[in-house]
Amino acid sequence: MSSGAVRTTRGATRDDVARLAGVSSAVVSYVVNNGPRPVAEATRQRVLDAIDKLGYRPNAAARSLIMGRSDLVGLVVPDVRNPYFAALAQAVEVEARAAGVNLVLAQGSTGHLAELVESLSGHLVAGIITAAVPEPAAVEVILRNKITMVRLSLVPPDIDATSVLPDFYEGGREAVRHLIEVHGHRRIALVAGSDTPDSHTVVDDRERAWRDVLAEEGLPRDAIIRVNWSSAGGRQAAERLVRDFPDCTAVFAMSDQQAIGLIAGLHGLGRSVPDDIAITSFDGSPEAEFTIPPLTTASVPMAAMAKAAVRQLLHPGGKGQVFKPELIVRTSCGC
Repeated sequence: MSSGAVRTTRGATRDDVARLAGVSSAVVSYVVNNGPRPVAEATRQRVLDAIDKLGYRPNAAARSLIMGRSDLVGLVVPDVRNPYFAALAQAVEVEARAAGVNLVLAQGSTGHLAELVESLSGHLVAGIITAAVPEPAAVEVILRNKITMVRLSLVPPDIDATSVLPDFYEGGREAVRHLIEVHGHRRIALVAGSDTPDSHTVVDDRERAWRDVLAEEGLPRDAIIRVNWSSAGGRQAAERLVRDFPDCTAVFAMSDQQAIGLIAGLHGLGRSVPDDIAITSFDGSPEAEFTIPPLTTASVPMAAMAKAAVRQLLHPGGKGQVFKPELIVRTSCGC
């Protein structure tokens, strides 16, 4: 074999591609990485043909070490079983792929994120998008490893320049006002998250919206039922609603999952939705359309939020963004 012949008995290298295409190895790098310098179309095609002929595959691990990061983006959600977070993860994955990076999905709750963030950092991820609030230990890992992080769909006070979130307050106001202005309800309960007093240290903006709207109308604000963020929590709320607040004719639930369990629980107790109790909610998860009756909900613009989060992660330095939900009117409210 002559010294100029290409060896194909081992994995092809960038130099092999360069020799076959008649270009420098730097030009091969520009083609593979789509930059940073432009390559003439004819030259680019020669390189692509050589890559195809040799079966060349760039060494992603080596490239990660050289660049200091990989083409991976981490996404942390509190619960992948929750349809809201599942839909959010899907939206982020679509936007990440469009931006040329791959998504690593991880599940982790507040208080247990430090080890998870450390692991993602070890894989040289380009950054982390989190829908779970990082505890101080996790923040320390982020700062120490200089990881870019974007906080997605977290409620205040976890708001800073890296935050992308729905307007929980305005979405909540619209859902509550709809029950009052369109349907005339005067006794409206709140199904809130956090099932223990100690965990409820900050008033969620959805709760604040409920309180403010009722105060503006001179309506009572004592009918609050705190359960966990789940369908099971919503079913439990139904029992407490019927037992403790039998005069309530409507409910604003702070999440679709709670509302879904609430509807099922009320049906089981012989209460009709919306004839006996009208319901609005917040999230806009896909399942809300298929409850019986279909759920009226303040729908979060997930695609727009996902796009903003990926952009902020890959091009940091912008401002935090807040997106207004849209009230999707179905029949659980009485419409």
